[in-house]
Amino acid sequence: MFRINSIKKTIKVSAIILTGIFVVLLGVFIGHIVSVNRFNSQTRQITPESITTEAIVDIHPRGQATDSWMKENTGLGYKLNAKIYELVLTNNSLSLMSDWSLRINIHEECFLNNGWCGKFEVHQFGENGEEKQQTVDLRDYNVNDLEIDYTLGGQDLLIPLKSGDYVIYHPDDSGVSGEVPLKSTGDFSGMAVCGFIFYSRSGNVDFMDYVLDYKLYQSYFSGRLGRLFIVMFPLWGIAMLFLGMVFMLSVRYEERFLAQERLLGDTFKLCGDLADSKDYYSKGHSGRVAKYSRMIAERLGMDKSDCDQVYNAAYLHNIGNSFVPAQILRKGGKLTSEEYEIVKKHTTKGAEIAKELKGIPYIVAAVNCHHERYDGTGYPEGRKEDIPLIARIIAVADAYDAMSNDRPYRQKFIKEQIREEFIKNRGTQFDPKIVGVFLDIMGEREL
Repeated sequence: MFRINSIKKTIKVSAIILTGIFVVLLGVFIGHIVSVNRFNSQTRQITPESITTEAIVDIHPRGQATDSWMKENTGLGYKLNAKIYELVLTNNSLSLMSDWSLRINIHEECFLNNGWCGKFEVHQFGENGEEKQQTVDLRDYNVNDLEIDYTLGGQDLLIPLKSGDYVIYHPDDSGVSGEVPLKSTGDFSGMAVCGFIFYSRSGNVDFMDYVLDYKLYQSYFSGRLGRLFIVMFPLWGIAMLFLGMVFMLSVRYEERFLAQERLLGDTFKLCGDLADSKDYYSKGHSGRVAKYSRMIAERLGMDKSDCDQVYNAAYLHNIGNSFVPAQILRKGGKLTSEEYEIVKKHTTKGAEIAKELKGIPYIVAAVNCHHERYDGTGYPEGRKEDIPLIARIIAVADAYDAMSNDRPYRQKFIKEQIREEFIKNRGTQFDPKIVGVFLDIMGEREL
């Protein structure tokens, strides 16, 4: 039973430790979530003056032979040069670029004609400062729906822009073009390539004044710390599952052990009662001696397992009485020397039986030595200093039960008489320390 209690104690301590680990782990994880959410919600900016390689913006003419041309039918009274420009956005952040937009500030007169794959948010300012604003998909629009200023040069839409105006490119978020989101890993940098057409007199529009607004996204389980959580949480769960299985096994084992212990206790009671059955006056004696012996053991500070062993051994201390004739045990007068020698053999005969009970520590000492005296005048061996502790305990408990019950040759003693007998015989018949402990017990409770 001690081993079961030790296992349960270990399980309890382990559960407390694992709970503490989980609380710490959860606290760190919550802090990690807050940090990641803060990271994900932050709007970042890049301008041409920014010193960063996290994201790179490159706007340049596409440069193919058919990527620039002249348009004469502009409806403006003068010719315009057209050119296709590419916007290349590279994500080197090692995080997912979840959203972005590019604002292009205009510093010269030009005309926006077309763009792909996203939409353009156009901001035009009049001379009086009045602003016209509209977001347009230049691949799919109806001129009747346009609220901003525009000109039609033949079949071409020309949206006039001048210094102070600006446009914002919003990438296609359908997932088809790959503009949003942009992945980035240690081995791969995400790249979005967008195109747009501008008209101007010179044929070269300056796009070096821009602002890229973007957000990065990290998973709670990315990075070293995130991967650590992927490992730690399952490991914690496995540890708790293992602990639960061990606990269930210990409970089942404890139930089986308790059932065996009850069976063993019933067997001890049966043997003790059998040993007491030859003498009417000894009825219940073994059970009471076992109870008193456990009280003394507990007061001496023994652990529960040892107290249980003392109880079991004390229950069988008189098992050797089965070898003593009933007429001797029930004799009301003084025993003859021959009868006394037969009675004394109940210790050695009982010890021979007890030797077979190898699973019960102390039982041989309890049965063989409980009539040894502290001054060395007891039997069967006349021990003195080497009397086992359990035998010294049972000797006091046995004497108390004998004095507190009627016998064929005398009536029971009252409590004060018993106290006087113990005081008178401590140091001779009884261990003084055990007597002192038992007198304290007698003073505190009704036995």
